[in-house]
Amino acid sequence: MAEDRNEEVRALKASAKSARADADWEFAIDELDRAVELLVDQLPGATGRALAELASELADSYGMIGGIERRWGLSLAGEERQRHLEDSVDAYDRGFSHEQDLDPSVASTYNRINRLVGRVLLNPHVLDDDTTPEFVEELGTAHEILVEQLRSARVKDPWGYCDLGLIRVLRGTADALPTYHELDRLRPPKFVYESALATLEPLSEVASELRPDLPTIVANLQHAARYATG
Repeated sequence: MAEDRNEEVRALKASAKSARADADWEFAIDELDRAVELLVDQLPGATGRALAELASELADSYGMIGGIERRWGLSLAGEERQRHLEDSVDAYDRGFSHEQDLDPSVASTYNRINRLVGRVLLNPHVLDDDTTPEFVEELGTAHEILVEQLRSARVKDPWGYCDLGLIRVLRGTADALPTYHELDRLRPPKFVYESALATLEPLSEVASELRPDLPTIVANLQHAARYATG
């Protein structure tokens, strides 16, 4: 029975990815909401490896919802844009609650990072150290986790360097740009750059006054993407 539900979850997530590619945001969200329901139904009584797998699947599903809601919001303006960006942050927060149950040495940092990005898109002034100490502290925690992962489980992982560079950009530290140069040295495929730009470009639009390195980093990644393969 559990295997049947897991197979349905995989099918729903595949369907959601296809709908996402077609910008059919509403259908994609509906498919993922159904997947989440199936996963949550399995939580009572789950222990050990089964519980960890459910946590991982829930973190991934909520992360997908967060990403779709963000794309949807960024395609709009005004109150509708705001509402979808808020829904995106809510989904990332939910995903993060499950991500935290996983081994931090190997766990994905996707929700951890994107819930912070989402808050900047809603209000770039969260980057002000004096007014949002909790946000700044969470950036620091994410930085520590990523540095440790890149020393061990994620050595030479281009996605890890994308995440680390992003966190350093948000922290406003001088090592942000060199981190993206380290990414270049790994010669990642083009879609890695495109994924990084999908996050950095909207950030640059709203937060470049607070983080002046953003336009330069975006321009460098756009240039690298033009010459990348794959």
